[in-house]
Amino acid sequence: MLTEIGISKIVLTILIGSILLITALLPAVSCSPPAIKRPYEIIEATIEGSEPLTVDPAFCYDTASGELLMNVYDTLVFLDGEQVDRYMPQLSTEWTIENITGVVSPEGLPWYFRYTFKIRENVPFHDSAFGFLIPADVEYCFERAMVLDMDGGPQWMFYEPLLNSWGALGLNSSALPNDADTVMIGKMIDHAIESNSTHVWFNLAFPGAYPPFMQILSEPWSSIYSKAWTNSLNRASNWPGEWGNYTDWWTYHNPSVPPLDDPTPTTIGTGPFVLEVLDRTARQWSANRFVNYWRGWPADWPTTAGSQPRGYVNHIVVTWSYDWNTRSAMFLNGDVDFCAVPRGYIAEALGKPGIRCIYPLHTMSVDALFYNFNVSQTSPYGPILAPENFNELGIPSDFFGNSSWGVHVRKAFSYAIDYDNVTAQMYLGEATRPVTAIIPGLPYYDPTIKGYSYNLTRAADEFKQVPNLWDTGFTIQIVYNVGSTPRPAGVIGNLLKSAIESMNPKFHVTVAGVAWSYYLHAMDTGQLTVLTLGWLADYPDPHDFACVFYGSRGDSISINPTFAKRTGYVNLTIDALIEAGIRTPNGPERAAIYRQIQQLVVDDCPSVPIAQVFSRHFERDWVVGWYYNPGVWLSSGNYLYNVWKWYYIPFSLSDTQPLSNNRPTDVNYDGIVNIIDITVIGQAFASSFGPPLHPRWNFRADVNDDRLINIVDIGLAARYFSKASAPWASPS
Repeated sequence: MLTEIGISKIVLTILIGSILLITALLPAVSCSPPAIKRPYEIIEATIEGSEPLTVDPAFCYDTASGELLMNVYDTLVFLDGEQVDRYMPQLSTEWTIENITGVVSPEGLPWYFRYTFKIRENVPFHDSAFGFLIPADVEYCFERAMVLDMDGGPQWMFYEPLLNSWGALGLNSSALPNDADTVMIGKMIDHAIESNSTHVWFNLAFPGAYPPFMQILSEPWSSIYSKAWTNSLNRASNWPGEWGNYTDWWTYHNPSVPPLDDPTPTTIGTGPFVLEVLDRTARQWSANRFVNYWRGWPADWPTTAGSQPRGYVNHIVVTWSYDWNTRSAMFLNGDVDFCAVPRGYIAEALGKPGIRCIYPLHTMSVDALFYNFNVSQTSPYGPILAPENFNELGIPSDFFGNSSWGVHVRKAFSYAIDYDNVTAQMYLGEATRPVTAIIPGLPYYDPTIKGYSYNLTRAADEFKQVPNLWDTGFTIQIVYNVGSTPRPAGVIGNLLKSAIESMNPKFHVTVAGVAWSYYLHAMDTGQLTVLTLGWLADYPDPHDFACVFYGSRGDSISINPTFAKRTGYVNLTIDALIEAGIRTPNGPERAAIYRQIQQLVVDDCPSVPIAQVFSRHFERDWVVGWYYNPGVWLSSGNYLYNVWKWYYIPFSLSDTQPLSNNRPTDVNYDGIVNIIDITVIGQAFASSFGPPLHPRWNFRADVNDDRLINIVDIGLAARYFSKASAPWASPS
């Protein structure tokens, strides 16, 4: 029986021999690639107005701020490459998740799970005056976020798992400030996060495992900074981190301006780059390489093209000051390295010399059509008749929500949507249509669940199952919001009008556009018959979508009603499954719960997904190391620690566009599967994700995504093997 080492040696010996043979057979390359501009600087030109709103992690809830923070700060854990439910150690070196049901906090609050992290030693802050990271800094950062608890911020993601609430105001028995409640809540926050000289632990009062908590801890709002540094700023609105008699903390609650932005933006983190300036007048921010970064330079992860990164960048600039025409010219000229290309202008960038496009990239978002289960009879978008009252001139208020036959109306409409035409008109073909809101890319997405397709015969059959409807007919008005992308032309409404009216001369659909303010008011007051809305993930877990789309009980954010609440949808079986899903630890039992949810919502059809949009990443072809994780909040931004500039093997002057980095056998992202990909897999052979994480682990080499790199992965790469372009390398 061969040992792991023996197998690895045999595989690597075969691979090395293959590489030498192929190298000998490759033709010589006489030309050279274009010179690399600014070899140690990355310039990103994003869309106009994409300005970071804050540098304060306690207030970060936008992608532009998230991109800045993720390059300047570190978090306890980091998502493993392209995976949304696997974690690499960052400021913590190891962690445990423990069921502590039965333990009660000093305030009498029941605790259920405890997440404990060992904090990495000898991690320096950007300013040496503040020394090295200690566990007390970590505790302070999370407690500070919960104390500040700014309206519209991300703190609900801490309050929900830790205190089973949507915020501080959700915990009081009377209006705050109130001495008794203020003291009680302060103690709850203090004891929810605790630390000693080596560890930090989180005590969850949520009645269950709350699996998304690890994802929340990997996002920019969980960035870690120095307690001593924030106190040195002497900013009056900033909580100093001392509890005292547990009443003073309330004076820092919900400040009007984030303390780290007032009067000027400032940061001190442990991350790979040090913020140089956030210049809102020049409309750009810039940062310098932190030479003493604890992970070292070049980056220690991830491996690419058979080796760790060979280089790095010293300076990064992100600008939102240029319109498309200007930044397009700069991009084509090599004056920027990353460029935001609007969907309508993609053809102007594809296939151009020196430009690489990585496509398709699944986003963690979904657009859907929702059915209103109880349309207001006072709606101006009618006539809306009494329940079960059919008339060719209008619809009954329970047209979609009748408990006996409403499901047939919902299914009929779902079969009447020309989804391919919607994708072509609204998204220029760059989208796919998921079956439910638990979309591809999320844990526990089940591809075996089948949904609805454009089928007018089946639509007519569903309409005919509604008593008296086929002979009586109806008129329905579909309203869309003007000036919103991608719904400005009422595409879905007009396609439904064409399809439904073709079935029966007594079926009538009118389509009208209104301003967003009117649309929002009509949606909130139940006046719309159907509504189109989209959702971008707060974190990449199926609960974030199942709860928002299908949960009548809602999430803990009372100020942000779920789509089910907005449309009056109630299914107690689904409600119970949603609660079970968020309480159950990750594993087969949780997978079975979400499979049930996916099948039930197809059967009940409270809404129908329209599109999960693809995105594209455009970069100059001298950029190396960029990869895409759809679950990171700043998926539209760039993490630059592992990025550098050179021409990697293989380089081809005839690169075909577009390329894709979601082809799993293309291990090094170069658009072709060849011996280099097999070599990378071989170098990681017999490693596993763990725990513990194997030192040779490479997420790209795990082709079949089973957390183990073995002969199966090499076999899959060989299956897609194709002839390589003439290779060469010219490092910067």
